Amino acid sequence: MTSGSAAESSVHRVDRQDDPARLEDAYRSWGAELWRAVFAFAGGRREIADEAVAEAFAQAGRALDRIEQLRPWLYRAAFRIAAGELERRGRDQPIDRRVIAIEARDQAMLGPELAGLLASLSPNQRGAVVLRDLYGETTAETARTLGISEIAVRVHLHAARRRLRAAIEEAER
Repeated sequence: MTSGSAAESSVHRVDRQDDPARLEDAYRSWGAELWRAVFAFAGGRREIADEAVAEAFAQAGRALDRIEQLRPWLYRAAFRIAAGELERRGRDQPIDRRVIAIEARDQAMLGPELAGLLASLSPNQRGAVVLRDLYGETTAETARTLGISEIAVRVHLHAARRRLRAAIEEAER
């Protein structure tokens, strides 16, 4: 079997409900990508990304036979878990920008300025920006992942981009 065939069979397997290796394949295929997306969504808070992704996979393991599309389900679950944790901790909790810079450098994901800007957005705005602008998902994919309508994604993107643009312009003065 060639490596292309192995990768192809792995992709097909993560979409099959009845395959017991489905969750493990999903973790290998999307786990790191999901973690990076949640890390960005959480404004560079590593502990929230770790907890949200682990809990999303744990919940998926308990409901695997009822999940048709695993990737969007995992993203939606992880983002909701992270949003709940951010809300619980308070969005205005100070962020240690030195920690973010180190983690971002290690993850090749965010700089302290971008992490701070993303942290200033609402959870849906952050989710829309991360998925659309950082990961290149379509509006429809972003809507499915966040569990909101495409119109809501566009509204959140518009508001987020406006806030980010204003913050960048202010910083350049």
